[in-house]
Amino acid sequence: MELQIIEIYSDIGASKRGAAQGVGLLDTLLKKSHQPLMANALKIFNDFADFAGESEADFEPCERAKAIDYAKNIEAIYGFFKDKLIPAMSSVMAERKRLVILSGDHSNALGSLQACKKAYPKESIGIIWVDAHSDLHTPYDSPSGNIHGMPLGGVLDVVTSGENTLTPTQKNQWKKLCSLAPQDNRIAPQNLVYAGVRSMEKSEREVIRKFQIPLYRVAEIRKDIAGVVDKIASCLQNVDRIYLSVDVDVLDGKIFTSTGVRENNGLYPVELDRFIGLLIERFAQKLIAIEFTEFNPALKDSHSQDNEVLTQIVSSAITKLELQR
Repeated sequence: MELQIIEIYSDIGASKRGAAQGVGLLDTLLKKSHQPLMANALKIFNDFADFAGESEADFEPCERAKAIDYAKNIEAIYGFFKDKLIPAMSSVMAERKRLVILSGDHSNALGSLQACKKAYPKESIGIIWVDAHSDLHTPYDSPSGNIHGMPLGGVLDVVTSGENTLTPTQKNQWKKLCSLAPQDNRIAPQNLVYAGVRSMEKSEREVIRKFQIPLYRVAEIRKDIAGVVDKIASCLQNVDRIYLSVDVDVLDGKIFTSTGVRENNGLYPVELDRFIGLLIERFAQKLIAIEFTEFNPALKDSHSQDNEVLTQIVSSAITKLELQR
């Protein structure tokens, strides 16, 4: 499959802005080793970002007094997905190109996965989620309201209640955001696999337990990377296509600081590099996209050496994908 770089310049789903700058920085750094590929990158800009934030006009008069923002910037994210992200990505996928996605914040994965469903309507899609967080929240149970903690909650659409009481408008906004692709090709919870996750709220743990979603922790990966890849392959042996998403916060927060929600006790860069490489080799025929997200070099405590660390990991993945064509 021909490779296509997709750059998503949107970070309004995160608690801290700046990850869109990370996409631009990666673009510049990767041109040194992958100039022809990067020159043809498809860049998708969130023009709705300047209008992020709900106004009282979004709510019915009787709702305004109780309209706590449980899904921040949802209207801007919805407009971006509907008018730009999903049409552009599904069009490229329809050409049966394999994507390397450089994304601002992880909320964009909710749009990208819906694009996958549109491009592959008759095929089952499996997800490998390499992340410090499970991202299974929805507005019904999110403690922060930041949508970058909700992409899998939206994709799986299995959480329809929680501690938060939503207004009818908020319920409708969330339903609209999660219904931008055909609903007859749902991604089953059983077709999701976690790797490196070490931060979850109670409601997320309950969903993982209820649907028996496989979760491979850092210690297990560190002990036997190849063995974990074998187990993931067994879990996803019956799916037709694979979407691999890598949130850079899966790296140890004491080592890699250029991401908004760091967690300690994560993978080391060399471990993540090898893990991704083995996943690419194992799923060479099924892999339709690999996403790198949440790189934020704009943070005050971001370390400059992180730039080289992440560029090497992404570059290595690109090189391995090119060998698989």
